[in-house]
Formats: sequence, C-alpha cells, structure tokens
Amino acid sequence: MVNHYNTQYFTAKVNGEEITFVCYTTYTRVGFCHTAHLTGWKYTATDTKQTYYNRTWERFDYESVLKRAIEKLPKDIQQAVYDQLIDRKAAEEHEKAEAFIKSFEASYNALTPENKERLANSGIEVHTEGEAKAVAGLVGLMNLMQ
Repeated sequence: MVNHYNTQYFTAKVNGEEITFVCYTTYTRVGFCHTAHLTGWKYTATDTKQTYYNRTWERFDYESVLKRAIEKLPKDIQQAVYDQLIDRKAAEEHEKAEAFIKSFEASYNALTPENKERLANSGIEVHTEGEAKAVAGLVGLMNLMQ
C-alpha cells in the first residue's frame, strides 16, 4: 500500500546537469507532511520535510519544502535552481489562476440577471480550487440552459 499521494516532479538544469526533486505528501496523525527527495544528481542531500497541521499558504504545492531543499544544495547553484523551480512554477500558477478568473468572469457576465440572482442566493461558498471549478462548471451549465 502506498502511503503517499500527489507525487510531483520538479526539474532544473544547471551547468548542463539535471537536478530533480520528487515531492509527495503523506498523512500524519495530526495533519500531513510534504517531502522533497533529491534524485539523479551527483550530490546527495537528505530528504527535506515540512509538516502542516491545517493547510499550506503557498503559491503552488510543495513551494515551502522545495525552498528548504534548495538551501541544502551548494551555494553556487542555489539561485539558478530557485529561479527555475520556484519563480517559474509560481509564474505558471499565477497565469493559470488569472486565466481561470478571466474565463469565470466571462461566463458569469453572460448570465441573465435572474440567473445571477439565483447564484447569489444559492448559499454556495467557495473554499478550495475544486469548489471554484465546480461553481465555474455550474455557471457554464446555467449559460447553456438560458
């Protein structure tokens, strides 16, 4: 039985060599833990772990643990790895979020005033990305039915 989930790979190329971190989440008795495991590189580093009790406040999954893992690398390559892994991924996630919001806004603006009122009075609360996607789907369905 696999005791971890949400495995993601983060790869940077520095001085012609690839540096890859395999990140995953495991459950703990009081929350969850993010782990970043360095693979396929000439230097070895211990796994880096970050434990959470509730939710993270990160721009993308594994941001905090990756930052800590990068700090274990030799100083002369840390910034290059940081730029490729942290800054690039944060920019990608920001662009995805902006595109989602723009798409949702266009769908919402296409609703009739009556459907906007129904949606406003539905009692729907959005707390997660999954819930936001579900509401966007609902708005899209409402547009099809009007």
